[in-house]
Amino acid sequence: MLNLVIGAPGFVALALIDALLARGEDVRVIAQPGQRAPHLAELDIDVRTLNLTDNAGLMAAMQGVEHLYHADWSFRDWGVEELSEQTAARGLRNVLAAATRNEVARLIFLSTTDVYGFPERPVDESEQLAPPGLPHADAKARAELLVWEQAGRVQLPVTVLRPTTLYGPGAREFGLDLIERLRQRRMILVEEGNRAAGLTYVGNLVDAMLLAAGSSQAAGQAYNISDDSDMTWGAYLQALAALAEVPPPRKSYSRSKAMLLATAWEFFYQLRGRTERPPLTRLMVEVMSVDQRYSIAKARRELGYRPRVSVSQGLRAMDEWLRREGMVDW
Repeated sequence: MLNLVIGAPGFVALALIDALLARGEDVRVIAQPGQRAPHLAELDIDVRTLNLTDNAGLMAAMQGVEHLYHADWSFRDWGVEELSEQTAARGLRNVLAAATRNEVARLIFLSTTDVYGFPERPVDESEQLAPPGLPHADAKARAELLVWEQAGRVQLPVTVLRPTTLYGPGAREFGLDLIERLRQRRMILVEEGNRAAGLTYVGNLVDAMLLAAGSSQAAGQAYNISDDSDMTWGAYLQALAALAEVPPPRKSYSRSKAMLLATAWEFFYQLRGRTERPPLTRLMVEVMSVDQRYSIAKARRELGYRPRVSVSQGLRAMDEWLRREGMVDW
């Protein structure tokens, strides 16, 4: 069975590739040009470096593929440009068209629970998508809608996974970036850090992706994925601070004040043409001020999904990775 993975060298795609190879599966990878991928160079697999706007390259890469994993996950709370989003949308359309023409048996598409628009209540997969008016979350919702539209129009077998906040070895957005902000004393809590962070360990997500690909019942379905943990943002950031041996964050704002500050900072940074992330963004305020509790009952029931790695185990794995790679100084 030939598997095609899109999203390398992102940490989700790399973890998925390793898991597929460990199962003895045949793997082909589409890597984005201009991005370093030393781990891929060490593997004896078919790696094709091309833009997703390259129709001919995509068609060739899809030949013989049974399972296609669109494992491109990232969290961009600042600097999402309209042009790059348009390019990404065009690339996704090309991927869907190539998958359809090559009669791929299953597309596993990686979305996010952000598409629900941060409701202040637990929701399951029956909830309608509700883009919150923030560039990254809105782009993710539009991408998922494109996938469902293609699936409905040409009967493309699709399974969508919506993970909560991703962490683990290789994670930059909610790993290295947060550690760097903690080190710089620039990390700010919202609502005292008491909201559930809704974490998903990358290995647990990979388990869910493999289960979804192997389940006939999963075709045409969406599934929330998380560690099913009650760990708060305050506890998570305290754990990251302990890994890096720096003080945990102390400054905290209410949701309303944090949103006002984030809006002002974003406006100021845009006005000045600054490209670095502000101390706080509106998207981070949304993520940190609402309990990220999403039911995974459907994934448990239909996929047999069980979070194999607990948060404490996931943090230990992240610690080992940081030490092994020399990415933190202690």
